[in-house]
Amino acid sequence: MPQQTDTRERVLTAIRTAHAAPSIATLAAELGLHPNTVRFHLRSLHEEGLVVEERQPTGGRGRPRVAYRTTARGARSGERNYRLLADILVSDLAANSPHPTAAAHTTGRHWGRRLADGYEDYDATLPRFAHEVLAEMGFEPEAQPADEPEQLLLRNCPFRELVDSHQQLVCALHGGMVEALLAGPAHDGPALVPFATPSTCAVRLPPPR
Repeated sequence: MPQQTDTRERVLTAIRTAHAAPSIATLAAELGLHPNTVRFHLRSLHEEGLVVEERQPTGGRGRPRVAYRTTARGARSGERNYRLLADILVSDLAANSPHPTAAAHTTGRHWGRRLADGYEDYDATLPRFAHEVLAEMGFEPEAQPADEPEQLLLRNCPFRELVDSHQQLVCALHGGMVEALLAGPAHDGPALVPFATPSTCAVRLPPPR
């Protein structure tokens, strides 16, 4: 399956970057693929609304030449590098803000409030909401203990590579976000405990009200 996905992406990229809408024969020659293989992936791309057929007259009596071009959606399907954008923004904050850690923490709180506002019935006093938000973001939270949790152990950090170069800022951003999700610091202290163990962070939950 991964190999088929890679080949399909090659076909889509070749169409997107072509100077003129290519035919199956043109794509097969350019990519070193059998025409039937190209045809198979074109069918999939067409069904997903990423490419459309284009009939081009040949100037003779034969049938029109069938070529392919990307739809508006297909034209926006190139490679993304959000990690690069995040690195640029964090590096700029570190270099140009007079108080980068405080600014990161404030930004995190704003972010956390926006996340909470996305839930119609969000209740900061219920740990399950923070657990759900953090799980959707990829933190892999684990409630400890499971029945009446006092903390969430975070087994993954979606920002891990940025932590390697900007730990203080990234943890401040994350900490502000968590505090907003919990409607304030837990236990009159920081809600986030970075690297509570060598491989995990922890979110301290406020006591039940």
